[in-house]
Amino acid sequence: MPQQKRRQTLPHSQALDENFECLIRVAYSIGETLARPKDRNICGKTLAQLSNFNKSNSMEVKQNVRQFLKFYLRVLRWTQTHQPIILYEKWYGKGGNKCESTSQSPDDDETHIWLEEGSSYLAMKHFDDGSIMIYSAVAKDATSGWAENGFKLLSEQKD
Repeated sequence: MPQQKRRQTLPHSQALDENFECLIRVAYSIGETLARPKDRNICGKTLAQLSNFNKSNSMEVKQNVRQFLKFYLRVLRWTQTHQPIILYEKWYGKGGNKCESTSQSPDDDETHIWLEEGSSYLAMKHFDDGSIMIYSAVAKDATSGWAENGFKLLSEQKD
């Protein structure tokens, strides 16, 4: 009787690691397609944290990380599918990078954009809790100098 070949099975931990690597590659590729730079940044940070959690020796932690990653993939896919592309192109340009701004903070949480030079201005600030504050200003007459922080108007009033 010929000896039957035994299937070599991977240890459960190694199988979970391989599955995690496959899922995280998919998540990174979906994250790269997100149009909003802040979304891409958050996605990258979240996936890096998940990779750190998955380095644990605990099977329970690995299983929980895998479960969360499966959920996160669904969230990423929904976000990818329902992105307001036209709006993001107006805000960040076609390449997904932010439009030329008069001022940007180093951490890219704040953006200032002239929609119409001298008459229409938009500023956006992202907060850690995910909220966004938007400030807009519009002037009918750009000659009043409010674009120069009101200095022109103030200097005329003092004369």
